[in-house]
Amino acid sequence: MLRCFRTIRLALHALAAVFYCGVVYPFISQTAKDRYVRRWSSRLMAIAGVTMRINHPERIAPRSLIVSNHVSWLDIFLIYSHLNGHFIAKSTMADWPVMGYLGRKVGTLYLDRSSGRNLKETLGRLVGNLNAEERCIFFPEGTTAPQGNMLPFHPNLFEGAIQVNLPIQPFAIRYLMPDGTYADAVDFTGDISMQESMKRIFNAEGIIAELTVLPAILPEGRTRRELAQDTRSIIETAITTLSNHQTPGTR
Repeated sequence: MLRCFRTIRLALHALAAVFYCGVVYPFISQTAKDRYVRRWSSRLMAIAGVTMRINHPERIAPRSLIVSNHVSWLDIFLIYSHLNGHFIAKSTMADWPVMGYLGRKVGTLYLDRSSGRNLKETLGRLVGNLNAEERCIFFPEGTTAPQGNMLPFHPNLFEGAIQVNLPIQPFAIRYLMPDGTYADAVDFTGDISMQESMKRIFNAEGIIAELTVLPAILPEGRTRRELAQDTRSIIETAITTLSNHQTPGTR
């Protein structure tokens, strides 16, 4: 019954956003748009039954290229609940019902890594956004990975930070149960559908979404490949350290 209730609330929440973005969004200021996105994302996390906590928010740079590990579709809304920026997402997300439309409305850039032309265009728009003092956010793994495992980082988009000479801001994301163990219900890998993922999340009571802001990395003197490797190492080390500091018997 609770899962059914949450599903209905989430559907109504999404439909309300479609109406708002189509009718109101074009006529309000950027500040009002940013505020709406933060509130809407926070509400979505609450409807899903997920509690959020953020570590070291004081480290968030006013201008940066934000890079994070990628666990779940919830990652986007976890980040949007705390700050605004342009996400760079894989092109297949553009076809997601409702979410693809909403992503375009808030300025998401959809990247097709198999297309050299699309990659060049996306990098150009990324540089343009960074030059306009707008944050950009992406998941360099290119897809989700189970918690406790991180895929190699694609280096291409790190070029944007080099060209604009802006810091890279690493984020470390974890989803935990109240006892400190990983919330495996959140993992969004393999052939799992969005519907099945939502069902698992709704059935898992007490999920905590943890976002840790890590010290910024300056790009000067580094290649994009070095930046990708260094950023991955920093995020992986942070996740391992956080996990090792859980109470005994947790992972």
